[in-house]
Amino acid sequence: MKTLPFNKHVFAASLLVCLVNLASAENHLTSAPHSELKATLLELENQRANAIKQRDTLALRKLMDRYYRHVESRGRVRSKTELLTALERGDFRFQLYENESTEIQVLDSGKTAVIAGVFRSQQVGSKLFRGRYVRVWVHEQDGWKNTFHQATEIGPDKSDCKCN
Repeated sequence: MKTLPFNKHVFAASLLVCLVNLASAENHLTSAPHSELKATLLELENQRANAIKQRDTLALRKLMDRYYRHVESRGRVRSKTELLTALERGDFRFQLYENESTEIQVLDSGKTAVIAGVFRSQQVGSKLFRGRYVRVWVHEQDGWKNTFHQATEIGPDKSDCKCN
């Protein structure tokens, strides 16, 4: 029997599909709102966005899980250490980094959350970037930790394109 090679990108995409399906199933089973928990997660999302913009690696280190994975819009995968190192080196210098919309799905009896939405960012000297994001947060002994991030660029609307 032939074994296929492991593809991190396919794995990450499959994981996201599974998490979204679980979130959808749990949302149908759970009628009680998680408003306080969602407010906490929204605040953590804001802290994360501000820390990215300010290149505050100390704050990010506290917000990230040790197994954190960061999948960029073009498919590059970075570990927690790789992302923090890139920020410390100044590889990323944001003048704008903010979430435009946020949808929070609480899973696993309040121990896991999938957060998705639209964000925009702009690095110094670059054009405005808009993308969709999905982040997974897990509740650990020392609080909520971001364990996974994936972004996808929102390209121009091609619905009016008369391409052949």
